Amino acid sequence: MTTAPVVTVIAVGNPYRSDDAVGAAVLAEVAARLGDETRVRLAELDGEPVGIVQAWEGSSIVWIVDATSSDRPTGSLQELDARELGVSEPSWRGVGGGHALGLREAVEFAGALDRLPAELRVLGIEGETFDHGEGLTPTVAEAVSVAAARLVAAIRPHLERAH
Repeated sequence: MTTAPVVTVIAVGNPYRSDDAVGAAVLAEVAARLGDETRVRLAELDGEPVGIVQAWEGSSIVWIVDATSSDRPTGSLQELDARELGVSEPSWRGVGGGHALGLREAVEFAGALDRLPAELRVLGIEGETFDHGEGLTPTVAEAVSVAAARLVAAIRPHLERAH
């Protein structure tokens, strides 16, 4: 019998929109740091609400990693409870109008179905450019390790309690 992962980390973004791919870069580094940890599910998605809810199914702790576009310095990290999206949200940027709408809809959808995880956090990395093209800008690329370290530090206590 397989058990659901304790923690799910979801990277939202588009690899062909420069800094919008930062979530995937953070996810890759989290995977490298955690190794073969089976109690952590890692998923890379485009921000579609139903897919987000399906990806976290069964996990009690969920982190969503995404690029942000606001007045904050490039490469800075922002963290919030995902239930606050739409109340005190940063400006989330992505293809098709941004991921904030998809994240907000996912939270509302999951709440209506009573499928919200116990903890649902968003970690945003402030981007510089979201133009067509591959590769992160230098300042955003430098933030990847900091973001991955923050996530791993937040995840480890949950794994220790799950033993």
